[in-house]
Amino acid sequence: MRRILAGLMAAAAWSAQAQIAIPTITPTPPGPAPQSLVLSNTAPPPFQVRRRIFNAVVQGFSRNDAAARPALDKILADFQSTPFRYTPLESLEILGAVYLPAQGAEQILPMIAAEQVLGWYDALRYASESGRVEIINNEGFFKMPLVVAGPPASAKAVKYLEEHPAEVRQALARAFAVADQFRETQNYDRHWPAYYGLERTTCLQDHSRCAPLPQLDSAKWDQAWAEARHRVAAYYQLDKPVAAAPTAARPAPNR
Repeated sequence: MRRILAGLMAAAAWSAQAQIAIPTITPTPPGPAPQSLVLSNTAPPPFQVRRRIFNAVVQGFSRNDAAARPALDKILADFQSTPFRYTPLESLEILGAVYLPAQGAEQILPMIAAEQVLGWYDALRYASESGRVEIINNEGFFKMPLVVAGPPASAKAVKYLEEHPAEVRQALARAFAVADQFRETQNYDRHWPAYYGLERTTCLQDHSRCAPLPQLDSAKWDQAWAEARHRVAAYYQLDKPVAAAPTAARPAPNR
């Protein structure tokens, strides 16, 4: 844990410095997560609430708030309590901000890639086209771990990806094998991508115009899974240099 916290301190520059009180950390309930994201609900879904809490804790950590360290311990213990406990979007944020700076891409890439496969599979199943665009462009789904890690850790990770393509291929193979085992996990709400897109905006503006959640026909799920694996492998551009992450890291989304 000490090594992980040291990594977070090195990467804390990606978070804003506003004086935000450290929130109370409530562990996620054990067992399968409710699969019940509701577009007409104006309250943010649980995964976005957890992201806001994580952002507040990181901000507290960056200003040496004494309450932030035990709060972060609780978040990481909850995160690690069950495989794929959090939505892929949350997990990529935590892996990038905490684990990538501390342990390096050599160790963390399989975890990141597995989360990206599951997350993009979710997006193909439960997001509209506009939702997928928002997840990629506004949330930076594929580049998020490199961005939130901060420039030093990001540069080191990119260097590893560029200089060790054979190891990266092996890491992706391990990631895909793990993702295959959890392809239909119910440990988190698989409908999280429905939170994004024009449909949600329309629904919140006028509840009478709320449409059913987008959902891909089950006959196309195998195709979507193959597409998700291909998309993740293609992102890392194994046969050519990987584009470096932006030098100025953005704050964690606080939607």
